[in-house]
Order: sequence, then structure tokens, then C-alpha cells
Amino acid sequence: MDFRPLAYETACVPNLLPILRRLRAVPTGAVAMCALSLAACDAVKGKLYPEVVDRGWQSDSTLLAASPAVLMRVVRSKEGARAVPLATIDGTGVHTLSLTPRGWRALDVQMLHEGRRFVPYRGSEPLGTIVSRRGMWEGPTLDSLPGCSQMLPAAAVSVPDGVELLTSGSTALPGRSSGLANGELERVLSVVSTLVAPSAGVPMSKMSRYRRTVQVVGTGATASPTIVVTYSDPQELPAGASRMAERPRQLVLVLDKGAYGYRPSLTLADVSSARLAPRRRFLGALDTNGDGRAELFFGLGENIERGELATFSYRFSGDAWIADWEYRRTRCMG
Repeated sequence: MDFRPLAYETACVPNLLPILRRLRAVPTGAVAMCALSLAACDAVKGKLYPEVVDRGWQSDSTLLAASPAVLMRVVRSKEGARAVPLATIDGTGVHTLSLTPRGWRALDVQMLHEGRRFVPYRGSEPLGTIVSRRGMWEGPTLDSLPGCSQMLPAAAVSVPDGVELLTSGSTALPGRSSGLANGELERVLSVVSTLVAPSAGVPMSKMSRYRRTVQVVGTGATASPTIVVTYSDPQELPAGASRMAERPRQLVLVLDKGAYGYRPSLTLADVSSARLAPRRRFLGALDTNGDGRAELFFGLGENIERGELATFSYRFSGDAWIADWEYRRTRCMG
């Protein structure tokens, strides 16, 4: 037999009504003692029968109630473009989103549903806002993966070419000018091709094999724009190749202006003495923490399996870019 009192019962005071009827006849001190007894009783009852609280949802709802700005990646497939939320951004930087299933559905309603606005960025330049066509669970589930029971939500969107990053809402992050003086870019690239790239492992005799892409972005790292140069050779590394002896098949050079002109401030290669790294692609430069200096964002190559959301950011410190934040999850959460 279960002798526990029901939740609305007071186990310490079995017959409270007669006491209440005689309150006028009880001295003030006794009334105070009775009140203390009732408070103690409530405390005991709280220990015996604690209220069931969904701590995960409590945390999620607190976060969403603050309406944080959210960083999103653009993922393209034959089904169309998707805006996938990765992290919140505020004055302290980028913070990976980790929600319960209930929290993700609430975020879908709050930020991804039809009519929600996002700011797209090309390089470091904010463009005109775009509008969500529908959210993840607005009607039939938007996307699915074989064997995946819980998908990271996304919004169906149409985005301009060259856009890889979005932020939620209609307020753009601060941007900076990316203009260079006439002829300066050509002079910098000439030095890169003849001196910098060969010293980083791309021999002059093989230079014709590489496809070079150049992006100039305003970052605020220095008074001049940042230049991102990527050399890509379509030939993959042969199986079992000695990394020390191999030239990189991809080389990413980030250059910033110093006292004596532009110089490398970050070098990323797909080969090194320690590891064989997947190829990277430049996504954009966003000032996510509002300190006046944008962070550089890179993703993995488009053909790397399950790597469509992998994101890496770098911040400028001293005279170089250093690793700041990374995201390695996939859209399948379970």
C-alpha cells in the first residue's frame, strides 16, 4: 500500500481547518511558529516530490527568448538551396547551436518559417535581404536522409551566386571597403606567383596546372583589404604518396599589408609533414563579434562526402590569422 500523500496534501499538518478557525485566539508568536512550520513542511514536500522540469527545454527556451542572431551556411543540392543554422553570434564570438529536438522545432518556427528574412554575404559585402520560402517542419518535412531519424533543420531559400553565409534577421553585420588602388592587385599577384607560392611548395614548372582564384575582402585586419588567393590542381594526390616529397594540390594564401607591402598572414595546404588535409574553400569574412575586425570563414571542398557543413573560422591576432572556431557536424543528428 502506498502511504505517500498526494501532491496537494500537507503531510506535516493533518487537520489544518480547526487551527485556522482559532487563529484569533492564538498569540502572535504562535502564529509565526505555525507559518514557519508550514514553510518547512513545503520544503520537505518539495524534496520528496520534486517538480518535473525539462532542463533541456528550459535552456533552449531561454536562448530563443533572447532572439539571438544566428549564423547559417548555404547548402546547395538538386532539391535546391537550404539555409542551415550553425551557431549564435554576439559580442563574445561564435557559439555552436546545441538544442534538444523540441528546441530545434521551436527555432524552426521562430527563425526559419515562410517569410523570415536573412542577410546574405558575398565575400564581406552584405547584399539585400532574402526571404525563407518555408521551414523544416512547415507542412511535410522539408528534407530527409536515409537512416536518419533527426535532421538538423533548414529553410528553403533562393540565394545569389557566390553567397555561402547568411545571418538571421534583416540587420546586416558591419562591412568594410574591399577596394584596392589601381594596379596594386596585379603587383601583389605577380609577387605571389613568382615568390610566395613556390616557397610554399608550388613549383614554377607546375604552375600552369593550377587554377587560381582571387578574392579581395574588407576585414579591418589592417588599413588595407585582405587578399585570399587559392591555387587548385585538379589532379588528386596519388595513393601512398610521401607527403614530404609531394607538392600541394591545393594552396590557400591569405595576404595582408604590412610596413613593406603585402605578405602572407595565413597559409593552408592540403599536404604537410604531419598530415594530409582535405581541400578548403573560402566562404567569406564576417565581423561576428562587432570588434571592427572580420573573421575569415572556410569550408571543405564541395565534393567531400558529409562535409557540406564543416566550417572553420580564423581571427586576426598580432600580424597573422589564427584558428578561432570550427564546426564539424553533419545534418543528421540521430
